[in-house]
Amino acid sequence: MDLWTNPGDVVLSPFAGIGSEGHVSLQMGRKFIGIELKESYYQQAARNLQAALRINGDLFAA
Repeated sequence: MDLWTNPGDVVLSPFAGIGSEGHVSLQMGRKFIGIELKESYYQQAARNLQAALRINGDLFAA
């Protein structure tokens, strides 16, 4: 992700799965938008991303 984005950029994952890519995005100072159709994956991704925000702070705050 370091090669393709800069801090503050938005990373889009059309197949978000359980949010691994989003978790790393948030850790690296990027914003994240994920799309996931499977309900159980979405629920797990939401938990994982909340954990990343607790660790790194809310990057969407003004």
